[in-house]
Amino acid sequence: MVNPVKYHLDTQGDERLINIEPIYEEIGGGDLFPTGRYILYEAGEGVGEIRFDGELFEWDWNGSKNLDHETIFKIVQFIREYNEPELADYLD
Repeated sequence: MVNPVKYHLDTQGDERLINIEPIYEEIGGGDLFPTGRYILYEAGEGVGEIRFDGELFEWDWNGSKNLDHETIFKIVQFIREYNEPELADYLD
């Protein structure tokens, strides 16, 4: 994931919109390095952060209680499987 993305979460008849923002660090020469960190926002408020290891296998959640483990797992799966629309032709 390169750009922030919106995740539509259906919970007991309600739809919630979670914004997922990948965090990058600038390294020498102006290149960007993916940190494996993703900040989650809902209604403009930060609700937590998902941190992955280098291969997106292991992950850790540091955030609010208003997202349960099952919901976080769904978001983790979404991040793992996400293909950037703008890069789809480039990567094929």
